[in-house]
Amino acid sequence: MGQTRAQIQIIPKMSFPPQINMVMSRVMARKLSLPRYPIWVSFGSSVELAHVAFASTSNSILYIDSHLAHRLHIKSPLTLRVKYDVQRRQLQLGPLLGILINTQAPEIQGEDPFGPLTRFLEECSLSTRNRGVCLTVFSPEGLNLDAKKVTGFSFDKKKWNKSTFPLPNVIYNRITSRRVERNPNLQLKLQKLRKLHGVSIFNETFLDKQQVHQLLHQDEAVRHLLPETHPYRTSWIRPMLNRYGTVYIKPNKGSLGQGVIRLMKQKNLYTIQYTTATGTLTRTNQSLKEVIPFLKRRTARSSYLIQQGLNLARIGGRVVDFRVLVQRNGRGEWTITSTVGRIANDRNIVSNLARGGTLRKAAEVIRELEDIPNKPTASQLRRLTMNIVHSFDRKIQGHFAELGIDLALDQNGKFWLLEINSKPSKTDDAIANPTLLIRPSVRRLIDYTCYLTGMTVGEKSRSIHRKRREAPWRYRR
Repeated sequence: MGQTRAQIQIIPKMSFPPQINMVMSRVMARKLSLPRYPIWVSFGSSVELAHVAFASTSNSILYIDSHLAHRLHIKSPLTLRVKYDVQRRQLQLGPLLGILINTQAPEIQGEDPFGPLTRFLEECSLSTRNRGVCLTVFSPEGLNLDAKKVTGFSFDKKKWNKSTFPLPNVIYNRITSRRVERNPNLQLKLQKLRKLHGVSIFNETFLDKQQVHQLLHQDEAVRHLLPETHPYRTSWIRPMLNRYGTVYIKPNKGSLGQGVIRLMKQKNLYTIQYTTATGTLTRTNQSLKEVIPFLKRRTARSSYLIQQGLNLARIGGRVVDFRVLVQRNGRGEWTITSTVGRIANDRNIVSNLARGGTLRKAAEVIRELEDIPNKPTASQLRRLTMNIVHSFDRKIQGHFAELGIDLALDQNGKFWLLEINSKPSKTDDAIANPTLLIRPSVRRLIDYTCYLTGMTVGEKSRSIHRKRREAPWRYRR
């Protein structure tokens, strides 16, 4: 299969020779191993018949007549990867990547039309444009499977513009609401996209903490990294407090530290700490009989887990843990993108950035830790992470290409796995190096998109300066 990159220019149909609706240079045609007879051309789910003429030029411009461009849903000049599939006789333009988000962006242009995700999505747009990939950002409401179209937003000239696209080749699920994601109508659409339209959808669902724990517990290679964890029942409170002194009671399907409760036994007192929108609240009781009714009220609305409390490493009295971002690369292999240390707010029981935690490089945090026997290295942290990821990948069902792995280090120098997150944060405060124009995780996302569609991973395409709308060619059929 020949591949190259081309600037797509839309030319009025009247400028084309009779029965011709696409023109490219003979040099490009040779790179693509393109035949002289009619071929199919595709962009996303759109497929049309193309009659190609070869021009006596050497540029990288692919001229498409306006009627063909309209049927393919290409509305403006684009620089795209181009691949010819000999077996299918199909010239593939793209790929077209769709990022699925919670709800439709407002019609008016604001500074942050997608809220905290805005900067991340702008970086995705810049990276895809430089890499010959087309991007649309859309919500569940924008999917129209009957028409094989998606209504979404693209970023151009520093603003988001609403437009219609074919169904994407690849969809990256960035829905951050479990309620939105489990909507039956959306789930039916996603199932049809996969099975009927051949769309690759990754990070297709939130993870269930209990399910992940049970699956990893089956693997002896990572079992020792798991704190003791059970579905929450009041019968577990006394024996686990007697063993560990502290337990955490957390939502099975929670995120961002929401709903987490810490219960501590100190002599004859029971101290409860729990997170709220304004911070951490503390209450003290003298018996479990007083504690249990409170916990029953706090855990009544959803399923919870009870987990072993850990005596974690600290810096300046503040608890430390680590977030390792792992992604699939341009070869489809798991690799580590970033490793950071998170230092908890001294008034909070979790280290999440959303709860006031701070972010630093993992190696710096480990070096600063004191009085830790057999203190591990950042390299050991990375090796453990890869063991966890490969175990997860063997056990879990579904298509995942990006995971946030949360680990903690106890006072004895032992790492523990706290959580695996399939929707790691993309807000500005989660960037380890905020001075970068495009964060590494965005580049890896585009690499994996190209891999899924059989496109060669490459760097930024060279600029093509020709802007004329007329047909500047001498062609041969």
